[in-house]
Amino acid sequence: MESPKTILPMQTLVLCSDVQFLGTTRSVLTQFQVTPRIAANCDEAAALIDSQEFDVIILDWREISNLADFLSALRRSKLNRECVLVAIVRDLLDLRQAFAAGVLFLIHKPPSTLQIERCLRAAYCATVARRRKQHREPVDLLATISTHAEPYAEVIVTNLSEGGAGIVTHCSRLGSSGTHLSAGDEIDLRFSLPESEAMVHASGRVVWTTNQAAGIRFTAIPENDRAPFQSWLTDCVERSLAALCEKLRCA
Repeated sequence: MESPKTILPMQTLVLCSDVQFLGTTRSVLTQFQVTPRIAANCDEAAALIDSQEFDVIILDWREISNLADFLSALRRSKLNRECVLVAIVRDLLDLRQAFAAGVLFLIHKPPSTLQIERCLRAAYCATVARRRKQHREPVDLLATISTHAEPYAEVIVTNLSEGGAGIVTHCSRLGSSGTHLSAGDEIDLRFSLPESEAMVHASGRVVWTTNQAAGIRFTAIPENDRAPFQSWLTDCVERSLAALCEKLRCA
């Protein structure tokens, strides 16, 4: 069965109190099908950064009173230290500070709608590229699994990444028995890649289970299987990236 083609969601935080800028930015983000979280001050932004993961954070450089402390806290954050930063700048001093802090994308104030569109398009594409290694592709594959206690069973693989897989262990398609897994179980998983005759044999460990599903972390994939698997994943990421860029281009 062909893998679903999905557009990855982009979680966005905007730290800005300029009503006019927020109105223009909201309009652009709506076209990109992104609903941003808005923070009017650093305290609100800090609370959000501590509790939620964001792909892109847009900062009004002049509204950050304790800039060094804020950026230091952001880069220490487990959730957001790798987020893409966009700075709203007004002059050359802002620009130099932003680049020195590692900001890759700038919106010059007062901005035009076109400038905001171009900047955010580039920021979101950079975010997708950063996700390449962690990309998880939705699939619907019948696969076989074996454990020490159960040498052969069928499962359905629902997603694949370089590091592991999500599987369904009990459903009507698998019959009444299904297979029983526990966290920590060592498994062998065999599946065919979508749109390919290539078989992948992966060893792994069960990291979580529910009544009907489980998560597998791969521990070893033979080199002959790893190459086509990584090639297929790369193609999946490229399609997602191309689809997102096309959506942003047409927005």
